[in-house]
Amino acid sequence: MRSATRLLTALVLTASAVAAMAQGMPQTAAASSKSRAEVKADLEMYQRSGLGYLPSPAAYIEVESSAEYRKAYAEYQRLLASPAYKEAVAKYQSGTK
Repeated sequence: MRSATRLLTALVLTASAVAAMAQGMPQTAAASSKSRAEVKADLEMYQRSGLGYLPSPAAYIEVESSAEYRKAYAEYQRLLASPAYKEAVAKYQSGTK
């Protein structure tokens, strides 16, 4: 009976360890609805806004609350809504850099 209890305990511990590891694994990315040109143009706007030069909020949560980050993010949003974004998409669609 003791060996059956040990086996059951080992199975439960193994199953919970596998479940914990599976939760930590990255999920597969969903298909993007953006074209390659749109993604490249988005990255260009991101860099132009200055967000590319700031630490990632995922690494430093307090970055999102800084005035510098908020200013750069507002500029990024403005650029995405501007004609500059559409021009960049057209540039990447035509293949010119």
